Amino acid sequence: MRDKAIMEMSGFRRQNVNFKLNHKPSKNTSIDLGARFSDVRISGGGMNEQNEASSSDSRLKFAMIYPPFPVGGLTNSDETDDEFNLYNPLESLVDNDQLQRRRTYNLNAAFSWDIIKNLRFRTEFGFDDYHNYNDRFYGPTTYYVRNIPAALDQNKPALISLNTSTQGIRSTNTLNYNFQDFLPKGHSLSVLVGQEYLFTQKTLNTNTTHGFPNSFKLDDTRKLTPQGASSTINNYMFADEKLLSFFGRVNYDLNSKYLFNATFRADGSSKFSADNYWGYFPSMAAAWRISSERFMDKTQSWLDDLKLRASLGTSGNNNIPLEQIYPIFSVKNTEWVNGYNNYWATSKTMSNPDLKWETTISKNIGLDFTLFKKKLSGTVDVYKNKTKDLLILFPIAGSGYDDQYRNLGETQNKGIELTLNWSVINKKNFDLNFSGNISFNQTKVNSLGGLASIPMASGWASTEIGPDYIVEAGGRVGKMYGYMSDGRYEVADFAGYDEASKKWILKDGVADASSIVGTIRPGTMKLKDLIGDDHKINASDQTIIGDANPLHTGGFSINTRIYNFDMTALFNWSYGNDIYNANKIEYTSTSKYNSRNMLTVMEEGQRWTNLLPDGTISNDPNQLTDMNKNTSLWSPLTNKFVFSDWAVEDGSFLRLGTVTVGYTLPKAFTDRLKIKNFRVYISGYNLAVWTNYSGFDPEVSTRRKTNLTPGVDYSAYPKSRTFVAGLNLNF
Repeated sequence: MRDKAIMEMSGFRRQNVNFKLNHKPSKNTSIDLGARFSDVRISGGGMNEQNEASSSDSRLKFAMIYPPFPVGGLTNSDETDDEFNLYNPLESLVDNDQLQRRRTYNLNAAFSWDIIKNLRFRTEFGFDDYHNYNDRFYGPTTYYVRNIPAALDQNKPALISLNTSTQGIRSTNTLNYNFQDFLPKGHSLSVLVGQEYLFTQKTLNTNTTHGFPNSFKLDDTRKLTPQGASSTINNYMFADEKLLSFFGRVNYDLNSKYLFNATFRADGSSKFSADNYWGYFPSMAAAWRISSERFMDKTQSWLDDLKLRASLGTSGNNNIPLEQIYPIFSVKNTEWVNGYNNYWATSKTMSNPDLKWETTISKNIGLDFTLFKKKLSGTVDVYKNKTKDLLILFPIAGSGYDDQYRNLGETQNKGIELTLNWSVINKKNFDLNFSGNISFNQTKVNSLGGLASIPMASGWASTEIGPDYIVEAGGRVGKMYGYMSDGRYEVADFAGYDEASKKWILKDGVADASSIVGTIRPGTMKLKDLIGDDHKINASDQTIIGDANPLHTGGFSINTRIYNFDMTALFNWSYGNDIYNANKIEYTSTSKYNSRNMLTVMEEGQRWTNLLPDGTISNDPNQLTDMNKNTSLWSPLTNKFVFSDWAVEDGSFLRLGTVTVGYTLPKAFTDRLKIKNFRVYISGYNLAVWTNYSGFDPEVSTRRKTNLTPGVDYSAYPKSRTFVAGLNLNF
């Protein structure tokens, strides 16, 4: 598979080879063998980095703010400008280039043996070998080369090469017995016991080279690495990860009317200390086929099947990095081309020997139904999940460490899901079917381990905005935290302009937001004073201004066939969620830089201006009022980015995701051609979206480093509209 992406210098290539073998050496034994090789090559640096040190390298940003035409005396469309932090978008792509190569080898083998009647032993073995080669290039315009290398190597290209190697072994053994020969007719009972062992080892090699010649691009640095002025090599061998599990399962069935299932797992993980090594996770489920009861006989003319289900179970999560229970020292055996420097350094993450399994308790009640000779079917599920002892990376500033993994707090997740399938028409030459689903989900933070709240930062603007999300006990994850917009400062908010100090003087009682937005003048962004004690806007005036959680989500499909033509259309939607439009903040603010292109909402005639036609600044109240009487937005001049409810938008949408139209040759033709089936089709993806969101795409969440800051739209890779044509041929 080869796909040239819509972004310059981006692309995707994948090659797969699969092999399967099933063999029965004897009546009571069978052997399954499988092998798979995958080679993936991804080129291009994308829109931004997940672990970026600064938002200044956002590729989408330069496509937006870089003036496409020269601004007389200020910019040249063919050049970059460090003073204004303006870079040609194409040059930004070249300077933020990347090549990823992923190679995966999978080997699987299984042996089954029917020892005696109804008793089966099965053993499975798997081996996975994964290699990820990542070459990341930073050119002269990037934040990295301007700030990270030593002084002599700054503003020169750099290359970071990461080589990750992971090997894993899986061994599973099960014994299953069916008691059918010992039970009366209609009864079915089977018991399974098993054991599983997972072993994973991982190594990471990092080569960092600084100080390449300024003319070098990605390919040059990869081929001519010795041309770099300095180079460091760091090898890291992770501790072996081991997971040992024992499990059992019982299935019981009476006349396919009463069904019962019970399972139990004991999992031991090397990520925890000896006292917390094991986690125990029981679960059970039961079902009652109501339609099979005698008292339902009168419904058989219209009710095909009705089944009530219920389940209660627990599951564990150990998804944290290895070695968090011990004090870790990073071995900095750094070899330089022009010197050496060997030392030990403590980890930035504090150890916690008391870590244990995170546990989720799940409860579910469901109903399955089929009506009218299978023309209408569906399911209804009501669920409630509670997760305790959450494994959270908790900030511990002031301790000498950055953070620490802790078992902290409890969350709750409940809701209802409905699915419906309707076969409207089923004729010889015409079919029409509808299917749809809708989900209502509510999350709640029951406890934060004694804390009232935890502020979180999405980090899209590095540290400039600070915490812009908050997690509160009793609240929901995804609450956006910022200021309330109060429009802009009008001339009437000021007592006048002081010529001596060259400052506008606010009237008594008008809130002063200068500590947030910078110098106050008519037209400056205005924020609401929620505290109101001293008429000074500060961090205490922040509040919850948005919620990334939708009221409901869902999708529906339409499938139809007319003679030999078929068509499928797939839709999906989300309703009631807010989006944190970080692009809107950056593209309507000059912040610390001038001469930027901005969104049309901030165009001349829409925003406040203090500039007279001759380019001088007016401080005359009457003149300013007259100049801006038809404008509605504030001036883009601020000393930093400000997150307010103005940047929070309704993210509801309805998307037409896929449409496929196909044609199948009649059987009379395929028989003559001696083939079983011949079908041609064309598919379109991401064809349309209906939304009030002003950004590029409402289905977005770019800050994926933590799930505590969802719904941020900043420099997202644009979704493409794709068309695919193909054929299915069976002999």
